[in-house]
Amino acid sequence: MFKYRFDNKKFSFYFLSKLDVIVPIENWNELQSNYLSQIAILSELHDNGLAEYLDDACSVENAVILHLSDIDKQILNLPETYPYEIFIEPIGTLTHNTFKFKYGFYDFHPNGNRLNAKLDGATLAVNENLYLLSEKQYETCQNIDKFNDLTDDEKGNVVNLQALSKLKILSKERGIKLDNFLNSQELFIPEKITLNAHFDNGVLGISPAVEIENSVSFTNTFNKLPVVRDIYPVSGNDGTTTRVLFAENQKTELQKIKSLGKITDPAKIRDIVENHEQYFDSDIVDSKNLSTDEILNFYGARVTEIGIYSPKFYAFTSPYKSEWIPGIVVKDKVHGEKRIYFKTSDKLSYFIEQKDKAAKNGENILHWEGVDLPIEDAEKFIQIAKQQFKNPNTPVKSEKKSDNEVLIIKENAELTEFTNGIELPEQLQHKFSKINNLSEGISLKEHQKEGISWLQSLFKENLSGGLLADDMGLGKTLQLLYFIEWHSQHYNEDKPYLIVAPVSLLENWENEYKKFFNPQNLPLLKLYGSVSLTRGNEPRKNHKNAKDLQFRQIILTNYETVRSYQFSLGLVDFAIIALDEAQKIKTPGALVTNASKALKADFKIAMTGTPVENTLVDIWCIIDFAIPGLLGNAKDFAKEYQNPLQDENTNRKELTERLRGQIGIFIKRRLKKDVAKDLPNKYDNAKIRTVMPRAQLDRYKLEIERANDTSLKGIEGRNQILKSLWAVRDISDHPYLLENNFRNFSSDELISSSSKLQTTVGILADIRSKDEKVIIFADRRETQKMLQKVVYESFGTFPRIINGDTPTTKQHEGKANLSRQQTIDNFQDVSGFNIIIMSPIAAGVGLNVTQANHVIHYTRHWNPAKEEQATDRAYRIGQKKDVYVYYPMAIFPEEMKDENGNKLKSFDEVLDLLLNRKKALANDALFPTEEAEITPDELFGSIFGTTGK
Repeated sequence: MFKYRFDNKKFSFYFLSKLDVIVPIENWNELQSNYLSQIAILSELHDNGLAEYLDDACSVENAVILHLSDIDKQILNLPETYPYEIFIEPIGTLTHNTFKFKYGFYDFHPNGNRLNAKLDGATLAVNENLYLLSEKQYETCQNIDKFNDLTDDEKGNVVNLQALSKLKILSKERGIKLDNFLNSQELFIPEKITLNAHFDNGVLGISPAVEIENSVSFTNTFNKLPVVRDIYPVSGNDGTTTRVLFAENQKTELQKIKSLGKITDPAKIRDIVENHEQYFDSDIVDSKNLSTDEILNFYGARVTEIGIYSPKFYAFTSPYKSEWIPGIVVKDKVHGEKRIYFKTSDKLSYFIEQKDKAAKNGENILHWEGVDLPIEDAEKFIQIAKQQFKNPNTPVKSEKKSDNEVLIIKENAELTEFTNGIELPEQLQHKFSKINNLSEGISLKEHQKEGISWLQSLFKENLSGGLLADDMGLGKTLQLLYFIEWHSQHYNEDKPYLIVAPVSLLENWENEYKKFFNPQNLPLLKLYGSVSLTRGNEPRKNHKNAKDLQFRQIILTNYETVRSYQFSLGLVDFAIIALDEAQKIKTPGALVTNASKALKADFKIAMTGTPVENTLVDIWCIIDFAIPGLLGNAKDFAKEYQNPLQDENTNRKELTERLRGQIGIFIKRRLKKDVAKDLPNKYDNAKIRTVMPRAQLDRYKLEIERANDTSLKGIEGRNQILKSLWAVRDISDHPYLLENNFRNFSSDELISSSSKLQTTVGILADIRSKDEKVIIFADRRETQKMLQKVVYESFGTFPRIINGDTPTTKQHEGKANLSRQQTIDNFQDVSGFNIIIMSPIAAGVGLNVTQANHVIHYTRHWNPAKEEQATDRAYRIGQKKDVYVYYPMAIFPEEMKDENGNKLKSFDEVLDLLLNRKKALANDALFPTEEAEITPDELFGSIFGTTGK
């Protein structure tokens, strides 16, 4: 069993044999299956970059441990969560340099008893009991200890109040309480001072401002007082008084403002406006308002101003006629975004119920439709969704606006404001230009030569760019890198090349460039993770950043870096910019979209195998990056192409062919089946139907009875059908997943209780006999863990899980991406039989597993395009063997018939039929893949004999 030691920062887990001897890490996989769940949790943390293997232990930081679910903490035999309160009170006078905070642990009622407790890092010993603090409680104690350790010289009025400000934010969490005095203090500590310029009859006045509700009151008070103060009391509209605090370095800048007074000398006015960064410390003072027009001259022609970003809501981007429906955009730094829509208030009601259930069970995450939502975010969404259903004709806008300035561009949203103004040729003559440093053993396929010559010809014709929309797995990376290498050898310009991609793909871009070319003509710069650029609009620093980047090199970066450092990157004059997985900029007006379009380059390439996901406006937005103006403005485009799709009588094929014709020479789209003739065969029809065993069938029938309970009407009836739909989905995978009690059973018991699991084990046995590798796709974490347990106990192989979990802190992001790639590399490097378990979502972007030539879709994705993308992790260029794809299906016995004597179809069979119908739609590059996704409403009637109540 596991035993652990902990210090102030980490837990170290040791596995003991029956003789209490520590077992080395490398032998953990050979241990008894009783401990598989414990090993699986630590392995999953390690594989996703959140834990470190030592020689004989697994080391996990406190913050990661505290973020685990309650179930995982129990499996690891960790202490229970501290159930009482931390009470914080002052020692001494708040404004003095001897002041300290004191915290104690109480079994709190209004007047509680102080507990005899001893804190060690994240663990708290109370008498004979040991507890774990919550994440916020741990952070609170860490902050107090850090403050109390300061010397008297380091403390003081402002420092003390700054520490209190942090504690007041933390005290909003359950289990943390400030005493009445500390709780009553209203404080504001500005991160930066903003300067506002006022010109009046040739006189320049400069005033400071801070971001509080009554900022005008602060500015007036500052202007009236002759000297700069540490603290400014500002009265609010509700009668309260907020103390605005300034540090010493901020007071120095305020004194500079005070000293300037009213400026009348024209030469000095011009000098301050043009060189304001020389008058004020840009790390402390935001002086951008003193000058913007001059700065714009250095940016691209599409940039119109520098201003505050406000989210855009364009009615023509909604796929649902004139009505707006609430939805969640789940953004993941590794895998992009997924949109979940709530078309009915009934679905929202069920969502609320599941959220409440998760919260009641002490979980921080709600699992919903294949994604993980923080409970806190789900609660915020519910409030917005309720408002949206009350008024479906108007989009509910978030009250919170970004307080950061950005590059404002000509968006081409409602008017065609920006085009490149180049006369477009009707035809493009492809002529391939060869380079001589392609690595030995690397050869171009014919479709790749055609793609490269297409890019070369577009560039030679002085056109602005194109959309490379080849099917997944056809080598878009090689085509683009070859084009860049060719350009660098033939055009002697001191300009860099920028490749923007999701962070999980950047390491692959680096490796591919080194593999494809010998020697490499260009140095590589990795501009992601820890970036040494200036984030905001600080002209002097921005220009220096741009100058440092302005030479012949390949810069690898991600979309978040482009968005965050747009003021510096927008000043760089790039030779070529390529956006990989360009659907990241499919939304008009979004921050990352506008930041990408603000970049300037001689040539821009968008690369994506799925140019249309939600609506046809997606491809408009991508084309508007590469060839702005080609498709006009978004409003007119939507009217011509998107809106007709809302009419069922519209000839979709004719519509999309007309759009394809308008894009013309600027899109290159090839499918694997048409061009990759040398790819091995793919056998994609192994749908293995196995009759459910009694335990599975009985549990399935019970859900059918519940769904058809005629005593439930209206919303209650529909909610029950939704519950039962999710239930039969889980039961079809395994009946014990529903109550999450599969760990209580042996593998033999689990296999005997699920026809789908029986089929899967049989498939795996056959693959093992061939000494080959397999990917198993399953979307829910509990299903993944069940499969891991069964595979380990049945085959002696411990399969890794790649589930796409996003790290909770930035410091873990790089480790996580590296760990995922290393996990796949390790899987592929093992000779012979091996198994890896992946979620279809994690497989959507950037994870190539060509050493596996078997794919099992244990859980079917409801979107046929996304399911195909998952399969393409194995079936792509680089695959040497024939690929076999399996779909295990749980079905009813022959005697189960409907009232007309027809055999009843199970959930798996109904889902398979619907997916087959929609596959043709999903294969059309210009058809919105989200519209091909199966909805619960489409399943209701066939599963329960009803369309809902």
